[in-house]
Amino acid sequence: MEKLKRIFTNDVINNDIRYRKFDFSFYIKLSILFIIASVFFDNPANSINFNIFPLSEAVRVNLRPPFIMLGGIILGPIWGALIGGMVDIISFRLWHFDFNYLFILTLVTMFRGFLAGYIYNYKFKKFSMKAIIISIGITHVLVSLILIPVVLYYTYGVSLINNIQVRLLVQIIAIPVYSFAFYYILKGLKKSKELKNMHNKLQIMLKYDDLTGLANRRYFMDYFEKKLNTAQENKEKLSLLMLDIDKFKDINDTFGHQRGDHTLKEVSSILTQNVRKGDLAARLGGDEFLVLLPNTNQDNAEKIAKRIKEDISSLDIFNKSYYTTVSIGAATLNKKDDVESLLKRADDALYKAKERGRNRVEWIKKDNLSQTLKFS
Repeated sequence: MEKLKRIFTNDVINNDIRYRKFDFSFYIKLSILFIIASVFFDNPANSINFNIFPLSEAVRVNLRPPFIMLGGIILGPIWGALIGGMVDIISFRLWHFDFNYLFILTLVTMFRGFLAGYIYNYKFKKFSMKAIIISIGITHVLVSLILIPVVLYYTYGVSLINNIQVRLLVQIIAIPVYSFAFYYILKGLKKSKELKNMHNKLQIMLKYDDLTGLANRRYFMDYFEKKLNTAQENKEKLSLLMLDIDKFKDINDTFGHQRGDHTLKEVSSILTQNVRKGDLAARLGGDEFLVLLPNTNQDNAEKIAKRIKEDISSLDIFNKSYYTTVSIGAATLNKKDDVESLLKRADDALYKAKERGRNRVEWIKKDNLSQTLKFS
């Protein structure tokens, strides 16, 4: 049951060629492309017909089977079956309507797309030539060399042995050719995924701090400037918190830098838990942090600051031998503020919090005007 659930949700084991999350519209679009290409190549005008000496059997070779199998490999077994079924039905109506329609051949075609997709995506953990050869080889042999000849024999009386002999000769050539073609196609997709992942990692490095996962100074300042301009244009509230871990040097000296890094991560986790959608927490550097609170007035900013301070105070990082506290400086946007002036007021408030005993919040509303907010 669990395996069926994984298949129907497209939760594959082999993820080497996939760099997208499951997106239904994306899969539909790609499936349509596979169907159109497969139907085009199933046109008798695009097929190769020849006789294999000394047998009196004619063989028609086209690119429909590999396209169906490739669809299953790239999109997954369920999508491979869907592509196979649609290709068989559409192709019959367009090119082979003068023959008797056999539903069993549609099922065989669907099985081709499903099996290739299943073997590649659920029996192998990564992209390799072996995965491709086995996915194509087993599927092609089972479908083209066994199932189709049996159907043709019982339906039309086509010689079973001769048909299998002819198809065997074709498979000896087709499977290696398809395997090499698939290898380079899938290798390109794998390379594309690797480049995409590298790009994503670079974007993360440019925006976020390696140790804590919070926004870095550069990204924060860009975001801060945008939000401040928006707040002033729309006459919205905006608040800023600046935090500093109390006596952080003592933590490093007493417990070591590894425990100090762990403390930074724990404090960052508290900040992440307390910010809302649209807020942004950042590591300014060392043990200093910033929290930007758009659309937030003084009262709500006070509540957030209180919650952050209390949550950090309750951390038990050192087995009750030492408790981490923070000092917080806060400021709310005034009409004449810019980035620098708001940062300076938050910094001045932080300095006052340190000066007045630490483990507290100081609020500076305007230059030279302060209001002490002590939460116990």
